[in-house]
Order: sequence, then structure tokens, then C-alpha cells
Amino acid sequence: MALIIGCYYTTYAQKQSPLQIGDKLPDLEVITYSGKKIRLAELYQKTPLIIDFWATWCVPCIKEIRLMDSLNQKQPGKFNVILATDQTKEVISQYMKRPANNDFTAISERIVPWDTLLRKMFPHRGIPHNVWIDRDGIVRAITSGEEISEKNLLAFSRDPAALAVRTKKDNFTFRPEEPFHLADSIYTYRSIVSAFVPGIPSGEKSPQRGMMKEYTQFNQSITRALWGAYSQFNTGIRPIMLELHTRDSSRFFGPKTRDTSFYKKYPYQDRGDWERKNLFCYSLTMPGMTPDSLFTSYIYSDIERIFMVKAKIVSRKIPCIVVSKGKGQMLPRAANPKLAPQFTFTTDHKLIVRNSNIPELLDFLFRRIPPGTLPYPFIDRTASNDLRFDIDLDYSDAPGIALSGVKPEMLYQELAKYGLTFKLQNEFFPILQINDLR
Repeated sequence: MALIIGCYYTTYAQKQSPLQIGDKLPDLEVITYSGKKIRLAELYQKTPLIIDFWATWCVPCIKEIRLMDSLNQKQPGKFNVILATDQTKEVISQYMKRPANNDFTAISERIVPWDTLLRKMFPHRGIPHNVWIDRDGIVRAITSGEEISEKNLLAFSRDPAALAVRTKKDNFTFRPEEPFHLADSIYTYRSIVSAFVPGIPSGEKSPQRGMMKEYTQFNQSITRALWGAYSQFNTGIRPIMLELHTRDSSRFFGPKTRDTSFYKKYPYQDRGDWERKNLFCYSLTMPGMTPDSLFTSYIYSDIERIFMVKAKIVSRKIPCIVVSKGKGQMLPRAANPKLAPQFTFTTDHKLIVRNSNIPELLDFLFRRIPPGTLPYPFIDRTASNDLRFDIDLDYSDAPGIALSGVKPEMLYQELAKYGLTFKLQNEFFPILQINDLR
């Protein structure tokens, strides 16, 4: 399989409309990282071609790339693939250096990221985004990653014209930063729930904490909505902080990528089928600014009433990171204690903290560091809430920082000189309990 991530140089007219299914791909020339020139026609005339738009942070993208590579090793010469990304060379280079990505080294010398031309030809909002080209250069299909399977790839190789896959249609008029509405937007209070909306990504319009007026989530699950209310809209769900009571967990959690056992247990054809039946859009707007504790109670009420669930906050003994204060340097007092706290991760591996106390710093870390890296909540036992400080945490010399990124332990080590200790132990903690009433 030809795996190429490249910059593209061509006489393709920049003003030409985006290509659709049935259009012919222009005669483009590709210049790879090594400087080699390749005409796309030379690829698709030999075998059908798939243009795969991807990114290093996209887990489904990586899985489908490895699936195609594995299939090509078992049955070589069935199809060619071009991998296009808009990420920078530096980002791709750091990704390739990770030990887990040694299987990507075969293509590393040919990588030139920052594609713009192919994206203009095949615009999209979400990835994976795949374009299927037959031996005549005709666009036969445009799909999501769900359609990249061994069955479809081999069928496409045998007879591209007979390919039967679901077309991916992105909604380019959707703007997540704008008020969410389906019809009339003249209102003083609004609570709206709609079914899954095809063509738009999953996400949320996160409000400011404290006093709140509006919250919107689009194509999200029951679990995500209740977690948002419980966690004050922390985007990273921690399974250790959830307790689910249900006969059908598929209402609350979808299948992992290519989890075939899920589809044997539950009546869904694929991930897309599960999303259409379980995800929804929800928007809540209050008449005026409302305390976040009252605001989230409205979210609980709406979700509980509509989806027949009951959410509770219960105390359970779970692994927690207990933070204590012992002997060490004094935390430098904030130069401007009346300003709002500020936290900045810099590109040279430093965390700049201004006008924070310890609870605010811990809250920032818990929200910013992904659940896979920081799965447990903090418990603050420093009794230092009144002290506001300015510190610069320099973890640039931490082993493996260039490959793995920031880890909590790197920051703990820097904070240790101020007498802060971080110990993992079982403690009682208020977690979210979800009860399915169906």
C-alpha cells in the first residue's frame, strides 16, 4: 500500500468547485518529503485509490490506517492510499518518535504535512474523511471511517462501481459558537432536546463557571450531559467517578472502535447506527445569569425527565490523589492578587501560574490533563486556600517530555520543593451515580 502524506503542487484551478461523487480527479502531481514526484493518476490507474484525511490526535484515524496497512500486507496490490493532514511538520515528527508508532517509520521519510489543496478539493468538518477513487480517477464514494473495513476495501478493489457504502455529508452551515436553534430564536427561557443531527460533530459550547446563562451540547450522550452538570463541565469523563445502574449500558456508553463484541450483545449495526439512536442535542438558556449550582439542577431535571434516569451524588471510597503541605519553600505571593487566576502551558515545557491558590491550581490540572493520564480526582488537604501565589514550573528537563508530553508526575516533582506532596490512596469522594428507570 502506498502511504503518502504530502504537499501537493499542481496546475489545479484554485477556483474550481469542490469535487463530488461522480467527478473526475484532476491530474495532480505530488511532491513527497524526499522530493520524489508522483502523479496521482499513476496510483489510481494501477489500483483503486483512497484519500484519507487524518490527524495524530484522531484515534479512529490511526486505527483505520493500521487496518489498511495490515490488510495490504496480507493481500498486497489491492489498493493505494494517500494520507493527508493539515498538521505541521513538527507535530508529525514528534508523533513519529513515540515508541508506540514504530510501525509508522516506513513512511516517515516521505512525510510533508500541512495539506491545503486536497482539503479544498474535498472539504470536510470531521475526520476520518475518506475519498474512494476508481481506476478511471472517478470519485466513487466519500465516507467516514466507519466504512473502512476489510470487506469494503476488498470489494472496492474487485469492482469499484459496485461499492455500497454510506455517504458522509458534513453540515457546513453549522456554527458551534453561535446560538443553537432549530426554528424561532425569540425567547426568554428555552430548554430544547432534539434527536441526533447528521453532519455535525459531537461537542459542547462550554459556559463560564460561576454565574451562567446558556449551555449547549450537540450529538452527545446521556452520560455526557449528566457528567457535565456533575463536574462543572469538565470535558474529561473519569470512569472511576461514575456509578451506573442499568440493564442496558449501551444507552450510556457506545462501542469502542471496532469492538465487535458490542454488536453481538446489542442491536446496532455499527458505531454510526448507535450514534443515531442514542446521541442527542440539548440546549438550555436561562432568562438571566444564574448561579451554576442552580443552573446545573435544571440540566439534571431536564435529562432525568426526558430520558427516564435519576442522577445522585453519592459518597464512595475510590482512588484519589491526596495533596498535603509539608516543609518546603514558601510559595511566592501573587504580585496582583486582585486579578483573576491565569494558567499557561508554554511551548518550552513550562507551566506559568499567576494569582492562584492551591484548589484553583488543582482544578486547572484536573481539567487540562486528559483522563487517560490523570484518571483520579484530587483531594486538597493543604489548608492553604487563602494564599495566592505566582510560580513558574519548569519541567523541560523531565525524561521523555519531548515524546510523551506533560505528565502529572513531572508537575508533582516541581511542586514538591514547595512542600506539596501527592499521594494516591483510597478515600471517600462524592461521585455521580446514574440510575436507569426504564
